[in-house]
Amino acid sequence: MARRISIATKFFLTYFVITGAALAFAGIAGYLQFQRYAAEEVDRALESQAHLAAGIFRPYLASPVLDRGGIAAEADRVGRGLDARLTVVLPGGVVVADSRVGAARVPDMENHSGHPEVAEALAGKAAFSTRRSITVGEEQRYYAIPVRREEKVIGVVRVSLPIDFLHRRLARVRSITWGTGIAAFLLMLVGTAIRARHVTGPLGEMGEAARELADGNLRRRAH
Repeated sequence: MARRISIATKFFLTYFVITGAALAFAGIAGYLQFQRYAAEEVDRALESQAHLAAGIFRPYLASPVLDRGGIAAEADRVGRGLDARLTVVLPGGVVVADSRVGAARVPDMENHSGHPEVAEALAGKAAFSTRRSITVGEEQRYYAIPVRREEKVIGVVRVSLPIDFLHRRLARVRSITWGTGIAAFLLMLVGTAIRARHVTGPLGEMGEAARELADGNLRRRAH
């Protein structure tokens, strides 16, 4: 004959499943929401940095005599301040500055006119792109904007951050989420056990009283 499960155990399991499912759903939903927020925050930071850099390099790019050395040196300086990779590209796709590569190695860089975010910016549209960089050998999040003199595009300013930057932030959040979830899970176990005992205790007493009354003990009463 199969062993019957007590009322307390049934209550505990039911409450445990419902509460555990709610806790897991809340944790997953919270993490996904933060993931989206973190990605949007990175994009907003890239937009802000790109517009700032565009204001700095517009006079250089609009000058009748292009000072490539001055642009490269200034990009190295500004890039350090932005804590991001900063690239300046001429209308033909030639790179004149890249803070990650450094002024001395910029002449060796490939033409960027075929890179999707640069191509969009050269066409007059700001653009995001996520791809692996041929130059630095890592996946990056890019944002490029056209630099104009009146209506003419005279260059492109691009800023980027390694995708690992976002992954590290999300890894910290996962650690916090796991730690909080485990603590909440343990508290839930204790709370569920106490709740089950509190609710099912009187039911058990009533059942015991009913059995004794059925056996003829008329003095037994449930409290």
